[in-house]
Amino acid sequence: MSAMRYDGTMLMTEQLDACRDFYRDLLGVDAEAGAGWANFPLGDGTFVALHTPWRPGMTTTGGSQVLLLRVDSLAQESARLTALGIACSEPHEIPGGAVVTLSDPDSRTIQLIERT
Repeated sequence: MSAMRYDGTMLMTEQLDACRDFYRDLLGVDAEAGAGWANFPLGDGTFVALHTPWRPGMTTTGGSQVLLLRVDSLAQESARLTALGIACSEPHEIPGGAVVTLSDPDSRTIQLIERT
């Protein structure tokens, strides 16, 4: 039996255009897009995807989930995102590194992590 591997994260949204623009700026990559979805390929073969809900009850707003994205430099990423109008918290230390926190247009929490 082969082991499972992480493939990507899909986020539900009713604000596809606003979220597509936000994640394009956040991730620094253009989306592959179609009717009701956008897929942002990451350098390691994984992805962050956006999709409009396809069945009743799918949640589209922030809640208890946090999207964690590893970066090489919090200072550089925070400066880049701030220049694009994306508000970032001040960095704070966590075990094994530091994080900054921000929110997407659907109020989902995102943390950028720099590991030490």
